[in-house]
Amino acid sequence: MFVAAAPSAQYALTEYPNDLYSAGYQAWDLSTPSNPQFLQQLTMPGQIIGNQWHEYIYQQNPRAGNRTSWMGARMSLFIPKPIAAGGKYGFAAMGGLGFYTVDISQPNNMKVISHLDFPPSVAGTEGDFIDTSQFAHSEILYYSGYPLNEDCWEPYKHIYQIDVSNPKQPRIIGTLPRPRPPKQAAFTDYCQRKGSFGPKRTGAYTQPGVSKPGILPYNFYNAGLQVYDVNDPKQPYISAYFVPPFAPDRVADYAMGNLSHSVYVEYDRNLFWLFTNHGFYLLSSPVLGKPDFGPPTIPWPAKKTIVQLQ
Repeated sequence: MFVAAAPSAQYALTEYPNDLYSAGYQAWDLSTPSNPQFLQQLTMPGQIIGNQWHEYIYQQNPRAGNRTSWMGARMSLFIPKPIAAGGKYGFAAMGGLGFYTVDISQPNNMKVISHLDFPPSVAGTEGDFIDTSQFAHSEILYYSGYPLNEDCWEPYKHIYQIDVSNPKQPRIIGTLPRPRPPKQAAFTDYCQRKGSFGPKRTGAYTQPGVSKPGILPYNFYNAGLQVYDVNDPKQPYISAYFVPPFAPDRVADYAMGNLSHSVYVEYDRNLFWLFTNHGFYLLSSPVLGKPDFGPPTIPWPAKKTIVQLQ
């Protein structure tokens, strides 16, 4: 098991005022669930306060001292193929500290093998999510942060395309296009529609079925669901979208801003579920395939024999 964690108060080189710790990564052996064994803490350069080398590295970061940048991990390593299935790499999104490729083939001896920096995009989180659904067939990852302020009081958070065909030399090859309102909308940019605007997630680990090549569904806060076609990584485009209305009669003013929070995709039945601050929507689209509104034919995940622990 790999988790994001700051094991002590020394992991405090960070800028965001109410984020007290800069998390790294831990590996745990859960072979015996009743007796988990700690294996390793992986620490990136520029995390530990009171350490001269870490503090020097941190001060070289253009974000040092700005009091707005999120530093360190928010989520665990993103692993396209489990170790048990022959996987070797985990990918780390560490906010203002950037992107890392980690060799996890020996969980008690994790090693950083490459690193990428990104242009500063102050406030919000500059990188906390990596979509790995396209890795198996394209060796491309999609790296993004998300906004924490409403009404675009921070720079737009891009979704970066990262080519990791050579894990030791990852390359940024582009960004996904920024969603634009339809021509009939009363505004010309989603920044003119109240609330937060930017990418969040493409789904969850528990989604049934298998992600589809070339399809990336992002929840985009006030821009709802934006589905990207990335079959040609050089020319990605938005192939489908659904933007829900605000519901002031059902939502308190202080909760109005983050209109849509997450998308969950049933790939086995070709259904999108979009969760908003006033309810959730069940959506279908030709880009996903013909929807199936009947019960799933196969349980997800597959049922396993339950062993009673003594």
